[in-house]
This record gives sequence, C-alpha cells and structure tokens, in this order.
Amino acid sequence: MGYIASRRKTPGGRCKPHFSLTFKSCGKDVTFGIDTTRLSRSDDQYFLITHAHTDHYGKSAMLSKKALASDKTALALELRHDQRFEGIRFSVGDTIDLDGVKVKTYHTYHSIGSTAFYWENDLGVRTLVTGDIKDYKDLPRCDLLIMEATYGDPYDEGCVFEDDYDSFGAALGEARVGFGAYSFGKAQRAVSLIRKMGDERPIEMDRSALMLTRHLLGDEAGTIGRLGEYGGSICITSPWSLDRLPYGMKKYVLTGQHYYGLPRICISDHIDFNGLRDMVYRLDPQLVIVYHPESGNSGCFSSFLNENGKEACTLADLLSF
Repeated sequence: MGYIASRRKTPGGRCKPHFSLTFKSCGKDVTFGIDTTRLSRSDDQYFLITHAHTDHYGKSAMLSKKALASDKTALALELRHDQRFEGIRFSVGDTIDLDGVKVKTYHTYHSIGSTAFYWENDLGVRTLVTGDIKDYKDLPRCDLLIMEATYGDPYDEGCVFEDDYDSFGAALGEARVGFGAYSFGKAQRAVSLIRKMGDERPIEMDRSALMLTRHLLGDEAGTIGRLGEYGGSICITSPWSLDRLPYGMKKYVLTGQHYYGLPRICISDHIDFNGLRDMVYRLDPQLVIVYHPESGNSGCFSSFLNENGKEACTLADLLSF
C-alpha cells in the first residue's frame, strides 16, 4: 500500500507510544507520527495529535513545530500542561498542506476538538486515522483505516452499551446531585447535556474541570463556578473525588465502565463494540491497523475482523527500529 508502518525505539530500547507511517508524497519521503511522542528535539516527523487525552501523548508532541492539532485540542493541551503549543492549528473540517500532502480533517465527536485525519499517498491509497471515536457519521471511506478499539472485545458484555440519557435526565430531577466525570472531555459533555436538557441551574465544578470548561465551552456552559460557590445543586468532580461531596447528595459516575463502586449512568465518550464493527464495514478499508489501546481489546478486535472478512493487525505486528 506504499507505507512503512513502524515503531520507534528510545535509546534504552523501549518502543515509543503508538507508531509512525512513512510514505511517498510528490516523490519525497514523509513521516507522520500517529499519537506518539518525540524521539528527541530533532525528531522531524509530523505529529498527528487526534485529541488531548494523555494516553494519546500530545504533551511531548505539542512542543514540535511539526505537530498538528485542532484549535480546541491545542488549547486543551496548553491548559492541561501549562506549555505553549508550538505546532500547526486548524479548525476541524479544514484541509492542511503538509509538504504537498493534502490532509483533510473530520469530527469524531469524542472530546472537544477531537479529529480524524485523511490523506492519500503517491499510490492513491486513501488513509484515515480516527483517534478515539464517539460518532463516525462524518468519516469518509478509505483503503487503510487506523483506528481505536477501546471497547473492541466482542465477548465482553461491558463492551456493548448505549448512552442512558433517560437516567441522566432523571438524575437532574434530584434537588442535589453530583456527577463523577473526567475533567477533560466527560465534564464538558456533562455540562452540554445538562444545558441541552433545559436545566439552567448553576453547575459547580472542581478546579481543573472548571478551567477547561470555561475556556472550551465559553458562554455555552451557562453559569458555572467552583465547588461550594452556589450551594451545591449540581456538582461535577472527578470520579475518585465524589465521596468528598456533601453527605446526602445523590452521586453518580458517568461512564461506560463497570468497575466503579458508586452508582453509574452510562454516558460514554466512545462508541461500543457494535459501533466499531459497523464503522469498519461502512468505511470498507482493505486493511485495518488497530493502534489503540496498545494491547488487550485491540487484539480482540483485530482477531474479530480477521475472522470476519477484514484484514487487520495490531501494533505488535509492526517493525521496530
């Protein structure tokens, strides 16, 4: 397909996160790092940063002038890591020219600013990198699909779910309610849902979630403030800090996961196994590289695809150098 897909190693022999693709464009070699870190300050590959969650490794790549991230992702990285994003910013939906490679960008609806990247090499191979996915409705058909499989195990009941908006709306009927949500991504999704459901009460948030929400949602967030500022009608904090909220407040973790002790409401930033499967067959690639997570469900999903008519591999099948 005209690509060398490889994993780079540190001087100590450890593989860098995720992987890189080298290919010909206009007769020249170009390398795209896929959600990976810099090997050194002189590392001159392009870094495609799909979103600002730490397991996609934008903290190191954001310091390269050849990093590529949406404006919202770049801002989230700056807020989270207190460092200036040095690379190329764009609005999701833009097309960016990288050494003659026309890279188109698409929404994945995972976290604010999350982006899929699409381009063709000199052989005309249509290539799509999704990052994490909540909705694939905008994504184009491709020949090479590079995707996540967070919920990719077909035999795990926890990998099949639907968002429970009814339970979320019922929880808002409580006089005082607290939601456990990660400060970036899930907290902003919770605020957006609360406002879409017509609840205009002030929302109190922990420090990190409040800072990110103010900058990323702006006026769309309505009235928000720090914990304790408005009397605690609706609170959002990290899942592990829910027990610090006032006694007697109804508390729920917003998650698709099953390992929390507190009551949960299924509100996920990912699509489930069925969604991942349906996406692959709609986009109809010749080859799928399941690159995230680096083990576990990626192998399960790759095996499922190979058993059901789609050629697939994981990072463990790639070369290292």
